Amino acid sequence: MTSAQISATPGASTALRRAVAEHGALMFHTSGGRVGGRQYPICLPADALRIGARDHLLGEVEGVPVYAMEDREGSIGCRAEAYVLDVAPGPAIGFSIAAAHSMRFTLTPVSEGVCCSDFGES
Repeated sequence: MTSAQISATPGASTALRRAVAEHGALMFHTSGGRVGGRQYPICLPADALRIGARDHLLGEVEGVPVYAMEDREGSIGCRAEAYVLDVAPGPAIGFSIAAAHSMRFTLTPVSEGVCCSDFGES
C-alpha cells in the first residue's frame, strides 16, 4: 500500500515545529475506521504509544508519522489519497499535545477516498 500524501497549512507547520522543539520527536495517531475518526488526530511523543498490529502508517507530514488504526473488522474503511494537517479552535483531544493554547490539530481529506476491505489492498 502506498502512503497518503499529507501536507500542512502554514499554521499547522508552525504549531508542529513548536511542538517538536518542546517535546522532541512526535507522532500522530487516528482512530481510523468508517466514522471519520481521523478528523482530530492525537499528537504524542514518538515513544508514548506502542504501535500494534492494527496500527498502519497512513503517511508522514514534515517528517512526523501519521498512523491510522483499523476497525474491529480489520479494515480502515475509506482512506483518502491526500490529507491536509491544519489547526482549529478547541481543546486538544484526550492526552494529545495541543497545537497551541486552545487549538488542536485537524486532519482533512482533500482527495477521493480509496475503499478497501483489507488495509493492504488499494
